[in-house]
Amino acid sequence: MASYRRVNALSACPRVDYSPGLGTELRDVQLLELGDEEVDELAELVSERGVVFLRDQSMTLDQQVRVGRMLGELHTHPAAQAPEGFPEVLVLEADPGSTRAAGAWWHTDVSCDQRPPALSMLRLCDVPSSGGDTVWSSMYAALDSLSSTMQGILVGLTARHTGAVYQSTYGMDASEWPVAEHPVVRTHPVTGRRALYVNQVFTSEIVGMRPRESEALLGFLFDHIAYGVEFQTRFRWEPDSVAIWDNRCVQHHAVWDYHPESRLGYRVTTVGERPVL
Repeated sequence: MASYRRVNALSACPRVDYSPGLGTELRDVQLLELGDEEVDELAELVSERGVVFLRDQSMTLDQQVRVGRMLGELHTHPAAQAPEGFPEVLVLEADPGSTRAAGAWWHTDVSCDQRPPALSMLRLCDVPSSGGDTVWSSMYAALDSLSSTMQGILVGLTARHTGAVYQSTYGMDASEWPVAEHPVVRTHPVTGRRALYVNQVFTSEIVGMRPRESEALLGFLFDHIAYGVEFQTRFRWEPDSVAIWDNRCVQHHAVWDYHPESRLGYRVTTVGERPVL
């Protein structure tokens, strides 16, 4: 397991913690001006705080990809069509003609991959006049808030994650869905903390349980995450705002309450490691 140290170089920057355990906004920081060591420290802060927000981050797609590569090896989405010349970029867009908006359910990004994403960096260019917030939930706290008895049940269980959602959202053939099995509780490789690792978009079943048992347990956990307001935080976007979050320890929900207005953003994501207990 990687050693864990607290962030020092960025500690002098003005910051606002959105809640005691989740979400920090850094001020007077420009991502394009950070060196390798500062980016490493930023990544550690993200792992500790779950999600970090920065405003007034004007950049091109080339520049966003460059920053993303400083955070780690970039992930390519298994189903979505990327902008020409930018295979690592995921476009997130909803407009007056949209019948759905990406991310409008509690999830962690692409957990159906064998090596699911680690850090995601989303930059919004166009935002609605109101609404369009994103909400994050700490999976550290989601696990810690459960009884020791329930935690004991979950530790050691394995869940199956599938890309079935990509058939309805991107027209992906069922034979091409990514499928993976991951522990229900995973240990974060940087902080050493345990986090709950199931989500309603990709987690289809608990391995080794009968269907009714699996559905009941997953339903309880999904509700626990969705209604656990004490371990959630909410971000109000502005043009050129950036959020960087750690998929290994948070889930997020993009609130689609702004139709028929539009919202446009670009995301780059780093490849993580295979989850382990």
